[in-house]
Amino acid sequence: MIPPEDSSAIEEDNQPAEQTLHNGEYVIQRLVTRGETGTIYLARHTSLSTALTLKQIPADQPLPENVSAELDYILHGGDVSRRANPAYAQDSTFPRSGGKYTDLFLREALFLARLQHPALPTLYDYFSENGYWYLVMDTISGQSLQQYLQQSSPLSPLEALGYAMQLCDVLDYLHSQQPPVIFCMLRPETIMLLPDKSLMLFNFSGARYFKESHPLEQAQELFAADKHITAYMAPELFVPQGPLDVRADLYSLGRLLQEMIIGHDRAAHTDEQPQEQVPTISTMLNGLLKLATREEVAERFQSAHVFFLALERAYRAEERLHYREQLYNLSLRPTTTQYNNGENKAGPPGVATAVSEQNAGAETEFTTCVPDLEQRRLTRESLQRQRLEQQEQELLEGHFASMDESLQRRSSTTLSQLSLHALQAPQPRPKRLTGHILHRVIQICFVLALLTFMFLSSLLIYTRILQPAQKHTELPTVSNPDQDTSAPTRSTTLSNTWLRLPALPQAQADNAAVYVEEQTHAYVYTNGAYHKPDHPSYDRTLYRYDITTRHWETVPLAHFPGIVNNAAAVDEQNRIFFTSGYSSDTYNVPSLLYMYQTTNTQLTKIVPPTTVTIGFASSMFADKQGHLYLTEGFSKAGDSSARAGTGWYRYDSATDHWQRLADLPVGLGYTLLAGDEEGHLLLFGGSEDAGQQLQTNHIYRYDIAHDLWSQSPTSMPVAISAASGCTVMPGKLLLVGGYDKARQKGTNTTWLIDTQTFQTQVLVPFTAGGSVLGASACDGQGRAYVTQGADDPHLPTPEFWQLRLIETSG
Repeated sequence: MIPPEDSSAIEEDNQPAEQTLHNGEYVIQRLVTRGETGTIYLARHTSLSTALTLKQIPADQPLPENVSAELDYILHGGDVSRRANPAYAQDSTFPRSGGKYTDLFLREALFLARLQHPALPTLYDYFSENGYWYLVMDTISGQSLQQYLQQSSPLSPLEALGYAMQLCDVLDYLHSQQPPVIFCMLRPETIMLLPDKSLMLFNFSGARYFKESHPLEQAQELFAADKHITAYMAPELFVPQGPLDVRADLYSLGRLLQEMIIGHDRAAHTDEQPQEQVPTISTMLNGLLKLATREEVAERFQSAHVFFLALERAYRAEERLHYREQLYNLSLRPTTTQYNNGENKAGPPGVATAVSEQNAGAETEFTTCVPDLEQRRLTRESLQRQRLEQQEQELLEGHFASMDESLQRRSSTTLSQLSLHALQAPQPRPKRLTGHILHRVIQICFVLALLTFMFLSSLLIYTRILQPAQKHTELPTVSNPDQDTSAPTRSTTLSNTWLRLPALPQAQADNAAVYVEEQTHAYVYTNGAYHKPDHPSYDRTLYRYDITTRHWETVPLAHFPGIVNNAAAVDEQNRIFFTSGYSSDTYNVPSLLYMYQTTNTQLTKIVPPTTVTIGFASSMFADKQGHLYLTEGFSKAGDSSARAGTGWYRYDSATDHWQRLADLPVGLGYTLLAGDEEGHLLLFGGSEDAGQQLQTNHIYRYDIAHDLWSQSPTSMPVAISAASGCTVMPGKLLLVGGYDKARQKGTNTTWLIDTQTFQTQVLVPFTAGGSVLGASACDGQGRAYVTQGADDPHLPTPEFWQLRLIETSG
């Protein structure tokens, strides 16, 4: 991204405009600014015609091999099979190259590559050239918060609090990483103000992980000479080997909020204007500022989330004060004066919607909009694809050059030998003539072989380079031998992509997940389950993923039960129902149901009658009419040969009434339940035994009106058990992974099943690798959120991904 242009900071540079870098891939258009840690250029990608930002840093040492390996894996699409290599794993410490600037470069590059948030710039590429490192990032026009404060300080309390809440949100995302990321450089110069009044952070060269030793020497060298910069830094940053945690960022945010509201050393816009008086602020806001800027670490806010809640309360209080003030001013005005009482309506938390009258009309016009994360991801993929094409082309050109040279040597040798034989032979003989003809035939065959090779090489380039760019366009349809061809079908074109999301707080397998929309926010809820082979093996927590802010949080429930290998469903009132599965609290299989109400965060235990048995590896479906449908699953734990029960039940949440329905045709666990467009329920796959050796590919249909089960004549292409799935689009069921009983591992296959025709399509495999005992939650509009669970059932992972599916009629 482009930091604000500051004409005073731009100097003549030996890097002229229109100079190309990285073999002509980037063209420098102009110098933007020169800072303490690097020089910023505006550039253009020649192939994609995309404006980008290049940050130039001196390359005083080579980049450590493990750093380049991780950056190549994240940015250039490394081999998934190499993920287990420690060189590719995120580490909480950074290697040292021995060079001051290279260390700053690798730190910023790794942070930007690992982090994905709307308020953080996206890193697309990196390279070295002519003694410099280069980072390729977003290009976003705007101005720094420092420039804005120079023009408009002090800000109204409402505007300043809105900015502070935005910064709290991104700090909460950084502090929620494992391990937490501490920005350490929060000040107006490192904050970008965008046209829509949203903020972005840049310059991660000083950021660090929790418990990583902080660079006292760097702080002294870069900041000690500037009293304004040191005013934002927490006191513990200047203590050799002193404690450093997320509260250092909260201190900086408190000082920043203090300057925005009070305007310390920023009140005067020019030397000719007198210093303005410190504005009067409310008692509540004054107390908040004092608490946020306490010298003692233990006396400040302890987390960004708590700080955000305090800011939110202060915002509401300032709104009321502002409203009363406006009413009072209105009462003093003549009756003919018009007043717009809608100017300061509160917007969503974290975004300032009120702007003081002194700042009205002071907006700067911008022409560049901020790309969302999906656009940034597509840009990164385009760069990867273009780089692969270029590498393949260079490899092929080199191969052709060596072949051409070899061919010239062979041709020259053959012609000289033929001339020598012709001079030595006094009279041609039939035998010599025969040999000559044979030699010519060999030459012709060699030329034909060369032409064939060139044709096959061209075909290879097409299939390996051009086709991957389109490989997600048309997906093959798997024809089943017993497919009902008389059923009406329609031609569709599908494209799907996988996007890595922030990992779960802990590795999980055997869990369940649901998608919930609460007012203006969308969430994915999932329970903690099997955590690791060591003690404690189970995570007794309820987690919530905020899709908008892209971060996980723990739902504050004091006594959430330990449930494993369970099912979950959400009803029309956004109440989430969990079966108990295998209880890690009692280490048995209790027949229980839990209801969590998102509106008031209450958890209720529901005890079915003795005629109802709900075990583990069961399935559950909510019909949005107040009914839950549940399969029995397995009731005996610890026995891989145990058979699933045939119980099939309905629960009416309005009347708390249970009913046993017609039994399943066969006892199955690890199945998937879905509804079709005709009001029937469908049961896909599963296993008859707990060890998943008796898997099935059958599809069963339940007629609700007649309480009747029937087996569909159409089956799935393969037997699937312990896959995760959900209805990703109307009439489309997504299935991810499953258990491969031969390999005793998870599979990475991804299927899409039409619930009307049972037509099965193969999607792009799950990018993270094998998935078994994971969970999927769908929004019903083409997006699915998938926890991997595990590849090896004994080794859960924290991997969390999004699948995006687009369907168009053909």
